[in-house]
Amino acid sequence: MIKKFFITFILLILMIFVSINQASAATKVMWGKTELKIGQLGKVTILSNTSLWKLNSDGSLIKIRDLKKGEEYRVYSYKSVHGGLYGVGTGAFVQKSSSIKYETPSKVKLRLLNGSKPEIIVTPIDPNPGETNPVEPPEPVEVISVE
Repeated sequence: MIKKFFITFILLILMIFVSINQASAATKVMWGKTELKIGQLGKVTILSNTSLWKLNSDGSLIKIRDLKKGEEYRVYSYKSVHGGLYGVGTGAFVQKSSSIKYETPSKVKLRLLNGSKPEIIVTPIDPNPGETNPVEPPEPVEVISVE
């Protein structure tokens, strides 16, 4: 009797754990080639091959490796030294230049990431009865006479 209760209890806990993991996996928000993460400021897209840098304690840059055209990296911080450095995590930086494109996530993506549904704005056909909505004038019409 105790064994059956214990086994049932363990199975119940496992089912709850699995359903929680599935729910959190469903909130994955993709942004281009990368997943949008909490705390992410933006992303950089590599437009032409460039370098990944480490910022030394004395302020100098040390090249880590080359980044290839088309790759995308999450940006978590920004430093205004060396013309601008985008922090891509683990102490690595991409230098601001024409070789990269920096973007910030849309409000819709941020709402999805935070677990709320995107805001949908519905505009009624006639928001204020009795008032007229602006209408573009029609294009000139050519009159053809049939005789």
